[in-house]
Amino acid sequence: MEYTPNLNLKKPGLKDNILISDINENMETLDGAVSELQKGNTSIPDLETVDKTLAGAINEVKNEMTGHVIDPMPHMFIDNGITYRWGFRTVNNGEPQIIYEEVTG
Repeated sequence: MEYTPNLNLKKPGLKDNILISDINENMETLDGAVSELQKGNTSIPDLETVDKTLAGAINEVKNEMTGHVIDPMPHMFIDNGITYRWGFRTVNNGEPQIIYEEVTG
């Protein structure tokens, strides 16, 4: 049996017997951890950033967001062999709208 590094949840191996009691214990642990987050009694660990300073992390997020402002359709997907760009915009006082277009050429 292996265990997760943070919450010590039980992770049965491929050849281990799976016990309902182990699954229930894992669920109780997860429920308690989520409850503490919802109540604000604990904090989420810091996000990893390239620049470990607060200003550097803010600038990283800002730079990521700027790309979306410059290109309203930064994402791509393929449907039946056709590639599309897609993104979001707001209309009518802030209602979100998904936009997409076929990529040609």
